[in-house]
Formats: sequence, structure tokens, C-alpha cells
Amino acid sequence: MDETDIAYATVLHPQVQYRKNRPATDFKKGKMKNVSLLFFITAFLLQSCTSEDKHPNVPILEKLIKNGEVVFVEKKDSVSLQPFITFVNDSVYVVQTQQQVSADTKNIKSNEKAVTDVVIKNSIAIKNVISGKTYLSETVDSKYPIRINEKNDVIINDAMFLAPGYTTKVKADTTFAKNITDINVDEKLKKLKEFDKSITTKWTNTNRLGTMHKLFYYQLGERKFKSASECYLITENGNYFYNGKLGILKIK
Repeated sequence: MDETDIAYATVLHPQVQYRKNRPATDFKKGKMKNVSLLFFITAFLLQSCTSEDKHPNVPILEKLIKNGEVVFVEKKDSVSLQPFITFVNDSVYVVQTQQQVSADTKNIKSNEKAVTDVVIKNSIAIKNVISGKTYLSETVDSKYPIRINEKNDVIINDAMFLAPGYTTKVKADTTFAKNITDINVDEKLKKLKEFDKSITTKWTNTNRLGTMHKLFYYQLGERKFKSASECYLITENGNYFYNGKLGILKIK
């Protein structure tokens, strides 16, 4: 294409010449501007979906715990979320706590620096929420999965502890068994009754899509309270409930 053709094309299509002479940085700035605009619009839309607390006079769960009106049956660490709790049924649960066990390495030569091996083990217990009874307490290597079958028998390594008492120990049968870490709490427990619909209090930009912070309005018996995480009823017409971040609790 000669200069005459270029000039003619520019008259018919001015954007051709504009794109030809436009610096690459202009495109980058334009792209960044569009991304920023999209982020602003998204943030605005998300924030517009948030709500103010509908029941400011209803106490938050943590306040009831602090006042002694709600007590722990099995407490979780707020950072590690240990121990790991899985319900076998609406009163029996398995609790796992990870432990680090140090063991000195053997057969070290005199000119070599001593090294301490760290072995990860799991402390396993089967407990009853209502009676407080501990059916079983074992410490096993973390590489061994904990399983449960359709009869609610608990399988640890190559041993199976039979429900409902868990005192009878037989050789493991993993037929129809599933890893205990695969069992969701809502498969065994019902969500606690809500006296009002939950709300979204805020969004935080902690990942690509943001994190939604909810507030739930629960009622157990005559007691009403709020919680920032979901709660599940452990026993029908009972005072026990489960919170994924706090553990197993009881209303006094």
C-alpha cells in the first residue's frame, strides 16, 4: 500500500490512522481504567447487598459464652479449628486432634549432626455429647484414614469398633465405608431453627470474588442469639448444638 492508498484509507476510516499512531501505553492505561471501573461497580453492587443488623438487642453467641450462659462441651481452637469433629449420629461424635511426636534418629555417626524426626499422629476419641462418656481413645499415625460405615461402626486402621457401644473390636471391613473427613455435618445434624432470615453484613476483598460475611438469627428453646457462622442442632428438644468454628456447645 503506497502513501496515496494510506491517505485515502485514513479519510474513509480515521480510526485506522489513530490506531497506527496510538502508543502502546495508551492501550494499557485504557485497559487498567476499564478494570478499575469494573472493580468499582462490582464492589458497589456487593456492598449494596449488605444489611444492617435487624436485631441489635439480641446477644451474639460469643457474649453468651463469655457470660457463662452457653458452655463448651468440645471446644475448637479458633485458629487451627482443631480438634476435627465429625458426628456419627445426633449424639455420638468422633474427635480428632493432630499431634507432633518427636523421636530421635538412630544410628547416627559421631561426625554427623543429630537430627530429630517429627512424626504426625492423630489422637482419636469417640464420645457421647449427652452422657459425656468416652467410648474409645486411641493415638494412631496420621496416614491411617478414619472411616465410618453405614451401620455407624468406626474403622481405625485395620480395626473396626462396633456401634452403638464401640467397646467391641473386630477386624476391619471397609465395605461401604467412607473416610470420616468426607462426612459433612449437615448429613447427620439439622440446622438450628432461625427466628429471622440471615443477612449479609459485609464483603471483604480476600479473594477473587470476595468473601461474604453472614449473620444468622437462631433460636433454641426460649433462647435467641446471633452467630456469624452456621449452627446445627445436635439433639431434638435438647440444649446442645454445634458451631463449625467454636465446637460443641450447650445452653444452660
